[in-house]
Amino acid sequence: MNGALEVNLLSTGLKTAGMLLIVLALLIGVLFIMKRFSFFQRESGGELPIRVLSTKHLSPKERIEVIEISGEKIVVGISPNNITFLTKLKDSDEQNE
Repeated sequence: MNGALEVNLLSTGLKTAGMLLIVLALLIGVLFIMKRFSFFQRESGGELPIRVLSTKHLSPKERIEVIEISGEKIVVGISPNNITFLTKLKDSDEQNE
C-alpha cells in the first residue's frame, strides 16, 4: 500500500511540474510575440526625441540636467516633487554672433 501512495505522489508531482513548464513556456512566448510586434516600441523612428546631455547631482534626490529636445538645449532642475525649467542654452554659433 505504501508503494502505491509513493507512485501516486510521484505522478502528481510530475504532472504539476509539467503544467508549470507549459505555463512558463506560454508566458515567454506571449512576451516574445509582444516584443516582436513592437507593443513596447517607444517611437516609430527608434530614437528618443529627448536626450540627456549632462547631469549634475546636487543631493541624493535632486539634480540639474541639460537635455536636448528637437535640437534645443534646456537646463532643468529635478527633485522628487517636481521638474523646473531653469534656462535655455544658446548654441556656440549664436554666442559668437
